[in-house]
Amino acid sequence: MNPDIIVHSSVHEVEFWKRYRTLRKMIACLVSRENLVQALQEETILPEKTRDEALGFLKNEHAQNLVVFHDFLVNFISMSIQGLHHMDITLEFSFRKDGALMCQGNLLHVDEHVMVLPSEEGQRFISAFSWILEDLHPEESLIRVYKNYQERYDRDQGADLNRCRLEVRQEIYPGSTFHARLRLPAQVFIEEEFGQRTWHPDNE
Repeated sequence: MNPDIIVHSSVHEVEFWKRYRTLRKMIACLVSRENLVQALQEETILPEKTRDEALGFLKNEHAQNLVVFHDFLVNFISMSIQGLHHMDITLEFSFRKDGALMCQGNLLHVDEHVMVLPSEEGQRFISAFSWILEDLHPEESLIRVYKNYQERYDRDQGADLNRCRLEVRQEIYPGSTFHARLRLPAQVFIEEEFGQRTWHPDNE
């Protein structure tokens, strides 16, 4: 949007909710395509070669659609910053020091509305935290990153104190696994430095 052009608030609202509905439709299409791929993978009647060729085409198309979806989501989040709407993202994921970060769920909150984002989008977001697995106590590193954002958005900007949340649980048996639920303003997730370490390890 050209910063020199002043758009009436009502026009902004119409466009905002138009994009919101488009986003919901895109998610529905992505879910439908995922279900189709899964059904085709379980298909036993088709010749193996035919099935594999169809799967290859569908998976490639799905990957391209996810790229388009991500770009649309980023633009939508950027648009929300210009208006009066609250847009947050909740990530649910697990991790262990000798493993990887695995996304269990991710939600987009738009004011009082909530929609489930594609799992691939959540995995893309949490990949920014992959460096914590190299630390002796990855859960403490995650908490430290969160506190930086909490101070920035809940305290410095006088925002709603409920927008930033972090829950971390540790599973002791059969293995030491951490389960986290993180909620932050959506604009955090599209920042170039999102999830990066903001302190030097030697200064811990």
